[in-house]
Amino acid sequence: MAFPTSTSTNRWFSFAKLTFVLMLPIIFSTCRDNGPGFNMTYQRDFEIPAGLGVFDTHVFELNGIPTNKAAFLSTSGANENEITAILPREAELSLNFANVDFVFVGEVVVEIFTREDNVGTEIFYRDEIPLNTGRSITLFPSLPEIGRYLEGDEFNIRVELRLRDISPQFLDTRLDFQFFARLE
Repeated sequence: MAFPTSTSTNRWFSFAKLTFVLMLPIIFSTCRDNGPGFNMTYQRDFEIPAGLGVFDTHVFELNGIPTNKAAFLSTSGANENEITAILPREAELSLNFANVDFVFVGEVVVEIFTREDNVGTEIFYRDEIPLNTGRSITLFPSLPEIGRYLEGDEFNIRVELRLRDISPQFLDTRLDFQFFARLE
């Protein structure tokens, strides 16, 4: 019994190797893409006024955004019947030409809606934004399928901001966002 712990160490090492090998498919399956499809990229600017308070949710409606569906379909070589789902993919809120950070913003919710259906569906969000976020906020995509909002020629976006401090000045702000159109 010169080395009594060597068998328990070898068993632990074998268990760790087995666990790692079994976890590899899970790790790599989360890294794959969404299958065949194409990205639909949009960009909209709006202004955050100076002096907005912390007790209200401040809503900015970005109306009349062209879907550009025909251009996206033409570029991808697909037709509309091949689209099985359109999903939110990524978004970023950034400040243009301002020497200010987003330290005053606490939460962001982005919703999509149409003129006919004013009740929005959340497509991007960010809760508990860090104080050191800088001049841009990366938003997380929500899970809904939003193809019904993109059936017409245009759609609308609603950006809701909950502030942790008063907005310091008038801020030209840009929302860059992307949807993924999944194909059969």
